[in-house]
Amino acid sequence: MNKLLLILLLFITVFGYSQHQESEPTFYNEILKRVALEDFYNIKYGKPSKVVVHDTTYTKYSEPSFKKTIYSFETERKLLVKKYKSDELVADEILELDSNNRILNYEGNSKFGGGEWYVTKVRYKYELGLKIKEKINDSGQTYMRYIVKYDSLKMPIKIEHIIVGAESMQLQAIDYDYANRKFILMDFNFNGQLVNETKGNFNSDFIIEKNERGDVTKMYWILGDMNEPYIHLMEYTYDEKGNWIKIIKNILGPDGTIEPFHRTYRNIEYKN
Repeated sequence: MNKLLLILLLFITVFGYSQHQESEPTFYNEILKRVALEDFYNIKYGKPSKVVVHDTTYTKYSEPSFKKTIYSFETERKLLVKKYKSDELVADEILELDSNNRILNYEGNSKFGGGEWYVTKVRYKYELGLKIKEKINDSGQTYMRYIVKYDSLKMPIKIEHIIVGAESMQLQAIDYDYANRKFILMDFNFNGQLVNETKGNFNSDFIIEKNERGDVTKMYWILGDMNEPYIHLMEYTYDEKGNWIKIIKNILGPDGTIEPFHRTYRNIEYKN
């Protein structure tokens, strides 16, 4: 396994399913959103009153990670969310959604590594080829702004991290060579200096198969080397309304071995 792929797999395992809205956008977590569910509250059929998600991530490099999330629908567009890690409450959140079930406003009280709780407020704006994320203070003023720009394939090409007031900007710029399945990631610091350049593999045609319900059942890892492909295999179980209630994810390696990766169980309570 090459070094970059190892780093990416570790990134997915450790950070990919945290769903902390206060984390800053990066190239890697923007790519991850293309291939990993994070809106577990999103129900295709029926009107939910409560959704409980049990999530387990497996990795060679550490013990399995167990997470539980409870989404309570105060209204169709407002959710009260409690998140647990190994049965310990780690976040208490409020989400306000738009008509496409995207987050418009977020307020969260999250527990960090030192045991301290920290309140974060975030608002989002969406435009064609553009996402703007703003952290706001108690007075409603923006102190941090993130601007993510996408190309026609909806891939991130520029991520600006702006300290409002000081007008200092940190930047990630991404160049894609789609024909040769390659990318170059350039990181610039707040002084505009290039501090890191990463070259990697990229596969825009990452979906291999879907089931009759339109859910992806087989795909390449989007940043994997196609000469050494790691394939994600997904199996779904659905309830009587047609919403998934279980997803089993395994990884098929280049040598043909299959390893467990992710197990997600979802209990949906519907409104009458």
